Amino acid sequence: MRGVRYVLWVGAGVISGSACAADLPVKAKSVEYLKVCAAYGAGYFYIPGTDTCIKIGGLARFDAYVNAVGTFIPEIVSPSAATAFNGPGVGVFGYPFRDDDDPQYLTRARLVTEFDARTQTDYGTLRSYVRFGAEWNSQAGAGLGAGSALYFERAFIQFSGFTFGYTQSFFDPGLDYMMTVPFTGSYNWTTLAAYTAQFGGGLSATLSVEDAANRTTGVQLTGSTAQPVFNVNAATTGLSYTNFQAGQQVPDLVANIRLDQTWGAAQLSGALHQVAATSPLYAGFVPGVASSDKWGWAVGAHVEVKLPMISAGDSVFVQASYEQGGANFLGLSGAGQARSVAVGALDLQQVGGVLTTSGAFYNIADAVATNLFGDYSLTSGWALQAQYRHFWTPGLRSSFSLGYVSYQVPQNIVAAFDFNLYQAVFNTIWSPVKNIDIGFEVLYTKVDGSVPLGNYAAVGPTGAMQGSLVGGSTDIWSGGVRVQRAF
Repeated sequence: MRGVRYVLWVGAGVISGSACAADLPVKAKSVEYLKVCAAYGAGYFYIPGTDTCIKIGGLARFDAYVNAVGTFIPEIVSPSAATAFNGPGVGVFGYPFRDDDDPQYLTRARLVTEFDARTQTDYGTLRSYVRFGAEWNSQAGAGLGAGSALYFERAFIQFSGFTFGYTQSFFDPGLDYMMTVPFTGSYNWTTLAAYTAQFGGGLSATLSVEDAANRTTGVQLTGSTAQPVFNVNAATTGLSYTNFQAGQQVPDLVANIRLDQTWGAAQLSGALHQVAATSPLYAGFVPGVASSDKWGWAVGAHVEVKLPMISAGDSVFVQASYEQGGANFLGLSGAGQARSVAVGALDLQQVGGVLTTSGAFYNIADAVATNLFGDYSLTSGWALQAQYRHFWTPGLRSSFSLGYVSYQVPQNIVAAFDFNLYQAVFNTIWSPVKNIDIGFEVLYTKVDGSVPLGNYAAVGPTGAMQGSLVGGSTDIWSGGVRVQRAF
């Protein structure tokens, strides 16, 4: 091979020599740029070097609440967020008590990130989806000041009709036009394994095995409350019942049949829910050694109808459910990741040295005792809600919701009583540019009980009778504002 003679001048010196053609500069490798993936809609792109399409998104949000916590949850229910109503000062009265130590407003900032990855295979689309984030709250919990926390919402895999992971229960419609989650409809996230069969024409059916952790409310064997109050003392941190719920043995079994059409969608669903109870000490059992169970169940239906003849984007949504032994299928929690064991609020007042209370308090359980031997019966109830969303202009919309829940307890010796819950919600949201929402929401919530608030006789933890605070009626106005940017 003929060499190439070269001469380099370095300062005042000369360097000469020979170079082979192989030593000459070669063409650089081409850079692989991101490519748009149009198969799954806007925002997807190919992960370099793979055939997988991914979409990255999320949101940043600011909320401010009055008489509410969490996500616009009014303070007359007790999901896990309700513990924040106990102020960060010297007060010790927990839920359902309200006093001057409680915060009058709360603020929250939340960041949510989501990843949606999809790959086309011989068995259809393989999809994985995760949604998580973090938040800052002006009160991190009961008796605490401001603080931050992690936020987790979804993580699931879908493949060839199967769904595995943490996502919306297949019993629920998963629809909500409100900023809050209304108390009057089932809206639950859980871990599940499901299979969906597609029959064509928009008709499908799903069979789902779902973790019952977020659905289980409790078994009430020892009275309505653990404390015999009207004579409340300074050590009182809240009201509850001794929960004789046994550990999970069988997951919830859920099935639905669904129709999706251009006019909207409709679904019928059903669920089986195991209610397991440990036997109480006062009946001669060592708690945890012996247990029994019953099967609760629930049925639900919903329909969403699009109303373009009124305005583009308008729609109405109606949901109904009935349950025995599965109170969470009615809703009542105001959150997708929590369950309520009570509703109501008790206002404390002190005149001289006498402490009095007014308002309402009712326990929620899947089952309650019927005798001193630990036998129990299932509770029951039904719920109905309707939501309507109207677009005044493409950038201005309002939504209105009305809902009702009826919760019934079988006749028994336990001081637990029936109640009805009513809720009305209204919001208006302005989107001056794409993907930003600026809005407010107002809620009215009423608990209408079957008996006056009183210190009723109930079975205590030892089997003896004790006073138990329960009953009454109360209502509350709550709401807040939100600024949110999705991306």
